[in-house]
Amino acid sequence: MISVVLAVYNSEQFIGEAIQSILNQTLADFELIIINDGSTDRSEDVILSFKDPRIRYFKQENKGVAGAKNAGLKQAKGEYITIHDSDDISLPNRFERMLKGLESSDIGFVHSDMLLMTEKGKPFGYWQSNNIFPEDIYPFFLSIGTPFNNPTIIFKREAINGILHDEQVKVGSDTDLVLQIAREWKSHHIPEPLYLYRRHQTNVTNNKDPEVLTRHVRKNLRDEDLKWIPEADWDSAEGNALFTAKLIAGVALSRRGMLDDAIYMFRDAIPMINSQSDRDFYEGMKALVEKDYHRSVKMFCKAEEKDHILENYLGEAYLALKKYDEAFSHFIKALSIHPNYNEPVQNIRAIGIIKGQNTIDRRVNRYK
Repeated sequence: MISVVLAVYNSEQFIGEAIQSILNQTLADFELIIINDGSTDRSEDVILSFKDPRIRYFKQENKGVAGAKNAGLKQAKGEYITIHDSDDISLPNRFERMLKGLESSDIGFVHSDMLLMTEKGKPFGYWQSNNIFPEDIYPFFLSIGTPFNNPTIIFKREAINGILHDEQVKVGSDTDLVLQIAREWKSHHIPEPLYLYRRHQTNVTNNKDPEVLTRHVRKNLRDEDLKWIPEADWDSAEGNALFTAKLIAGVALSRRGMLDDAIYMFRDAIPMINSQSDRDFYEGMKALVEKDYHRSVKMFCKAEEKDHILENYLGEAYLALKKYDEAFSHFIKALSIHPNYNEPVQNIRAIGIIKGQNTIDRRVNRYK
C-alpha cells in the first residue's frame, strides 16, 4: 500500500483537482492522508465533498508546511510513502508506473520528471531529473541543490522511516529530508512527466529572503558534513582533507550566491594552510570565487605536480574563460589521476552541451 500525504493550507482553488488526480490512479491500493493545516478558506468543504474510504482526514492548528507534512508522515501506514502538494496533479498511472522502479532491494526511492504549469493549468516548462550515486549527492547538493524533483518521489518505508522535516526550515525542508535519505539509498529515475507541478504566486519557494531560502543548506555545512565531499583525501594521514573540502564547499556556495557562507568557509580554512602549495591552491580557489579566472589559472599552474582536484579546478578556470580545448585537456588529466572523480565528468558534459546537445529522443524536433 502507498501512503499519500497531502498537506493543505488555503488551497480551495486547487485541492479538489489534486485529490481527484490521486483517486483516479490505476493502482488503487493506497491511503490518502489529508492534513488540513488550519485553513481559513473553503478547503475543508472541498475535502469533505469527497466520499472515498481511502481518505483519512485530519485537521490541526496551523504549524506550517513542514509541520503539516510531518503530521501526515506520522499517520502513514503504507509500505511506500509519497508527499503530494495540494495544488499539483498526478497523471493516472503515476503510482503504478513508479512502483515498478522500487522492485530492487537496494533502491530506496523512485522519482520522475515533471511538467511545470501556470496557476491556470497551462504548461510552460519541463523539469528533468537524474539518478545520482549516494556518494555524489552531497557535492551536487552544495553546488546546485537537489538533483531530484522532490514532489515526484515515492519512498520505501525503510528508507524514510524515522526521518521528518525540520520544522525550523521554512523553505527547502523537503530537500533537507531527501538529502538525508539520498546519502544512504540509491534511487531510480523514470524520465517521464508523471507529475504536474503548479507554479504560482503563493508557492513557498517564491520567498525571496536569502536567510529563509538558504537555511536548509547552512544546516548541512558542519565539518562532519563536509566529509561527504568524496574527492578530498580523507584516508591519508598526511593530507589536508578538511582544508580542501572547505575550499571546494566555498566555491560551490559562491556559485549559488551564498557569498557570506563562502567567505566563512575560506576564512575557516586559513589556519589550515600548512605549505606554499596550500597557499597557492587557496589563492586559486579564492580567485574562482572572485571570478578572476586569469589569476586562478596563474595560481593553479604554479604547482609542479597537480593532483586530480587541482587539474579539475584549473579546467574550470579555463572553462570560465571559454577556452574549451584547454579546459577539456585538464578534465581528462583529472580523470586519468582519479577515474572515479565525478566533477570533471560533469564538466566534460557541460562542454559537450555548450558545443551542441543532441538527445536520443527526437520527438521535440517534430514540433519546433
